[in-house]
Amino acid sequence: MRGQGRVFRPRVGRRTTSKWWLDYGLNGERHREPAHTASKAEALRLLRKRMAERESGKVVGRPDRVTFAQMRELTERQYALDGRRSMVRLKGAFAHLERALGRDARASEIRVERLDAYTAARLAAGASRSTVNYELAVMRRAFRLAIEKGLLASMPVIRLPQVRNRRTGFFDEGDIAALLLELPGDTRSLVQFLGLTGWRRSEGLGLTWDSVDWEGEVIRLAASDTKGGDARLFPFGSAPELKTLLEARWANQDGLFVFHRGGSRIGEGALTGAWKGACKRAGLLGRLVHDLRRTAARDLRRAGVSEGEIMRLCGWRTRSMFDRYNIIDEEDLARAVAKRFNGKTTTKPEASTPAVEQTTPELSSTPAAQYDFSTR
Repeated sequence: MRGQGRVFRPRVGRRTTSKWWLDYGLNGERHREPAHTASKAEALRLLRKRMAERESGKVVGRPDRVTFAQMRELTERQYALDGRRSMVRLKGAFAHLERALGRDARASEIRVERLDAYTAARLAAGASRSTVNYELAVMRRAFRLAIEKGLLASMPVIRLPQVRNRRTGFFDEGDIAALLLELPGDTRSLVQFLGLTGWRRSEGLGLTWDSVDWEGEVIRLAASDTKGGDARLFPFGSAPELKTLLEARWANQDGLFVFHRGGSRIGEGALTGAWKGACKRAGLLGRLVHDLRRTAARDLRRAGVSEGEIMRLCGWRTRSMFDRYNIIDEEDLARAVAKRFNGKTTTKPEASTPAVEQTTPELSSTPAAQYDFSTR
């Protein structure tokens, strides 16, 4: 019937395709979209669903014309408006997606099967699963923004497989001492600061003197300076080692940054280079700057600080992220076992004592009434 739409199979040259398409009116304009099925009955069911959604206002815009390029532009614009600091990583993820899916690919063509194939290809090329998951999350974000802006009415279900990459690795006092001895002066104090506070390297590198409240003896970070977007503070008045470190940095003040190289901010590359060289000389190959964050959290927990307070001091927003750092190490477990058995003497089990030899005649000569079998 007129106004109820139709299903059809497009012709490509002289051949009719096997997949059905929908054709219906939307806001006075003709709208077409693939049904992604070779069954006419399934296509008709989807058409009836679209008609109902059209009447309720759920179907909007021209989803058949929305392309990957439009969704990418929309997402990058939104990141800029939100002041996200991960724009470089976002663009890198989109670059991989665009090479695989195509800049002019229509949103209706980006289905689960294509994304599954993309995942398999990226993993085969050597990309880590966490990297691929981030790229899929970017694609999911692009679809959701398109729906929020009224460009699309629906999106594929993009599931992100769980990544089992709990972080491991701690420093003990000897490791830290050896590492600090090998670091050059301009990065030594920065590494010491990260080990005491558990803050991220970017937060230490970007720390400026206007964040240090000498009167209140507190370091304050604005929400815009943290990865999670939450303001944070770290009191240093009751932490003599941290206070001494900050006072030493103030005595060598040269410009805006607390930790600097010739008055300029220390770059990520400079820190990475100094770190790797120091780890090699200290016999700590393979250790990460991020291990300092995990070590600081462990030390705070050992000191009796609650996990909620550790999360606030060090900057974890969710318990799931905090748990991924696997804060408990082998020494903690050994201490727990010692606490369980504290004060109890443990001895090796003695060899079993041979049973008193009894002979069959003695057993058989003893009246059965003399034995109580009720408790055996």
